[in-house]
Amino acid sequence: MADANVALAAGPAAQFINPANILDSGKESRWEAGALLGGVFPTFTRDAAAGAAATGEHAAKTTYPMVPYAAMTFPLSDRVAWGFAADSPYGLRSEWKDHQFDLNLGPLGTADLAQAAELKTVRLGPAAALRLDDAWSLGARGFVQYVEALEENDIYSVKGDGTSFGGQIGIRFASEDFKFGAAYTSRTNTEIKGTLGGIHPVASASLVAGDAKANILLPDRLQTGMAFRLRPELWWEIDLDWIGWAYVDELSIYQANGALANAGKNARHNEDTLSVRTGVQWKHSPHLTLYAGIGYDPTPVPERDVAPTQGMLRKTRIAFGGAYATESGLKLGVTYQYVRGHPRRVGATDQDSFGGSDTHLYEGTYESESHILGISLAGEF
Repeated sequence: MADANVALAAGPAAQFINPANILDSGKESRWEAGALLGGVFPTFTRDAAAGAAATGEHAAKTTYPMVPYAAMTFPLSDRVAWGFAADSPYGLRSEWKDHQFDLNLGPLGTADLAQAAELKTVRLGPAAALRLDDAWSLGARGFVQYVEALEENDIYSVKGDGTSFGGQIGIRFASEDFKFGAAYTSRTNTEIKGTLGGIHPVASASLVAGDAKANILLPDRLQTGMAFRLRPELWWEIDLDWIGWAYVDELSIYQANGALANAGKNARHNEDTLSVRTGVQWKHSPHLTLYAGIGYDPTPVPERDVAPTQGMLRKTRIAFGGAYATESGLKLGVTYQYVRGHPRRVGATDQDSFGGSDTHLYEGTYESESHILGISLAGEF
């Protein structure tokens, strides 16, 4: 899993997991680049007709996200190293086929209340690490964050972008048979500015086309991990990953006249989450290292906030892969990850209200599965 192994992570890409770990990158300056390529397959089953939407199972449009990253490290001595990295820790696009969440508007026909939403983030910045003694090391990273957000439906569409700043600190203890790591990443508040348009006649009295703005809140995060050497070539790690989702308590979209575009739906009631991940690392030979792991992520989203275009399922992750180092110093990594979004039955949510009435359009059972391929290449300068 790309964001796990806070104790064992090594190499240039370790700086956006635990910056203290870049001291394990070796004595040479190194680079690493890669991407996660996936297919996401959500489904929704409606038991009773609502609005103009039919019963039965509905499949969302399949999305194929690509999440690239790149990192470099430069050791200054045995005790000090610095690095620079770009990564994308939050990225989500959800898009449903037409007429799956249709409102009945009488003489005005029908309109989809939910169609597509997307969030993109990119973090770019330097990192530094200091070895305090033979066992302890300390690291820090600062980053500028670019955020782009989009929401589209038949009532309106809104898109915007903006930048903010954040940071990360990490520590690690390493002995011959035991390693401990912890990393904290700050929360961010990004003001994004853009445009509101595509307004349906049914909403023309309350929505105004033109400039729009919102604040995108992203939570802080504390990752901790312990790794134990089971055999000379075999390590086992277990991680706990706390994410402060309660900080994300609103998503308010303001129009040019100062009024809310999403009045009555802007409040969020997220809960903090604690994920668990565990896995093994086996150095099969001097050239080949193999990995396998499993993880569980609870959902922060209560039923009252559920919408089809957001992530709101409990997930189990299973991953395996390996890395092969050539004689020339290049290292090729390939991983596969299966993510199961467990079925969730939704009986009531505030997000499907329209005109002060409950449409019941979002009520039903949601589930998903994803297949993710990770590819990386690393080498020396």
